[in-house]
Amino acid sequence: MSQTRASEDDESLAHYTHDAAEAQITATFEGYGARIKRGRRAMVAVIASFTLLAVACLSAGVLAWRDLEATEAIVDARQARRAGTLVREALLGAESAQRGYLLMRDEAYLANHEVAREAFARSMAELRGRLAGDLSRAPLIAEIGRLGPEKFDEIDRTIALGKAGKFDEAAAIVRAGAGNASMDRIRRAVDELTAGANEEVTRATLTQSRLNTLMIGAILIALICVSGLGVLLLNDVRRHFGLLETREASARQLAETLERRVAERTLELAEVNQRFAAALRASGVTVMTLDRDLVCTWISQGLFGQPAEAVIGRAQQEVIADPGMTAVANLERGVIETGEPARGDFRVTHESGEAWYDLTVHPLTDERGVVTGIIAGVIDITRYKEQEARIRLLMRELTHRSKNLLTVIQAIMRQTAANSASIADFENRFSARLHSLAGSHDLLVREDWQGASMGELVRSQLDHYSDRVGSQVELVGEPLRIPPDAAQHIGMAMHELATNAAKYGALSSPEGKVRVSWHVAPDPDGTPMCHLSWEESGGPQVERPSTRGFGRVVIERTVARALHGDVRIEYAPSGLRWTLVFPERRIAVT
Repeated sequence: MSQTRASEDDESLAHYTHDAAEAQITATFEGYGARIKRGRRAMVAVIASFTLLAVACLSAGVLAWRDLEATEAIVDARQARRAGTLVREALLGAESAQRGYLLMRDEAYLANHEVAREAFARSMAELRGRLAGDLSRAPLIAEIGRLGPEKFDEIDRTIALGKAGKFDEAAAIVRAGAGNASMDRIRRAVDELTAGANEEVTRATLTQSRLNTLMIGAILIALICVSGLGVLLLNDVRRHFGLLETREASARQLAETLERRVAERTLELAEVNQRFAAALRASGVTVMTLDRDLVCTWISQGLFGQPAEAVIGRAQQEVIADPGMTAVANLERGVIETGEPARGDFRVTHESGEAWYDLTVHPLTDERGVVTGIIAGVIDITRYKEQEARIRLLMRELTHRSKNLLTVIQAIMRQTAANSASIADFENRFSARLHSLAGSHDLLVREDWQGASMGELVRSQLDHYSDRVGSQVELVGEPLRIPPDAAQHIGMAMHELATNAAKYGALSSPEGKVRVSWHVAPDPDGTPMCHLSWEESGGPQVERPSTRGFGRVVIERTVARALHGDVRIEYAPSGLRWTLVFPERRIAVT
């Protein structure tokens, strides 16, 4: 088809060329001399116009280049100002870390001090790089570069006193205002740099404004030149208008070709419309047009559970009687009155049920700009609204569980601190117990917080001794699942038992054995109960502890109270025996 069309176009072009040649010969003999003179004048005018246009474009290019330089100057000045501000913030951060360390005596503040030192070095390097060629500000940069390290040295001396245990002496030095003078000089120097950068930004902005004005002038000149060229070309077209009459025959042939092409384009347009309708259906977007009375004049597909034929020619509130349509009508009338697009979500109840929609409305105008109606796009967002509600529910549940977890951690911290001999001992014990709690939570998260397998829970708490499972540690039990709160407390008890066994019991010697078992069995009155046992053997001789620490409270009282069960502990010479018995309703057999 394309080859046939190309041959037809070539034939039309041949006829057109033949007719044009005959008309040109006739016109040449009739007014050859006059046309030569007019052609020369037109050529001179065109050359002059092109020259002015080139000059104007070149000027605009030079001005644009100068404007780019001004913009770069503004950017450099602002970056230098930012670097100066970061220098001051780094010093303030170092002072804050110093005071935090001396007041709280927490070495975590020392890390902030080192971060501030590195930030000061980076900011100074950037500041020197930005203002390397500015000799007027070199003294200020040198002063900041000299005073900054001095300030850090003063801070380091007080921190060194704190590390030596002389916190009161160091705090007294800080309260006496040591280093305030150097900090004030640094602030003044940074303020002078900032003021200089602001002045440079102001100067560059003024220069950029003047360049923009000149550039607009150059563009206007270029437009005038283009207009002049247009006038000259128009006159030339008028001179050749007579020749067009000789081309009437070829134009008719071309018209026939165009008619054929229009038919082809019409068919292609119909196919495009079909693809457009298919795309709308696939995207889930319903497009409609309404007049000023909010009567639907066209719609791409059915809406509100009704076909398109039932919607066209009717107002939306007639299609579906729902209170939510009042807000929709108000939004659409606002677009008609103001001519500004609007968007909103609304909920309606129709025969198919309750649904949410996202509505986008744009005005439709005629050739005079008068709003004649609106075009609206509607998307069903019911699924996303339901997902949003589920997310809010999950967030509330997460907040509740987080509060409970923080309460447990706070209790662990208090009990650990009360039974720790030193800060290092507290840190080791507290970290280990948090790691145990985290292991239980990881397991619950993997199970969507629906519970945990007893076997996996025990293995997670014996993670440090996993290489001994099968040799020193034996795990025996049927498949059981326990709820989240029970999993946390059993995990803590397993951690405390494993820790005690590693320090004083069976896991402290290669010959020791630990057997962990669990099963469900009825008690004497026939009530099903879950039995969880920890039995040690082959280790050092066991003696009843003389003190009641946090671990003993967990394995004796906390886990029993949480599961409404009983704990039995035997400090037999051959090894510790710990048994937890709790009701079967606290578990679910898998």
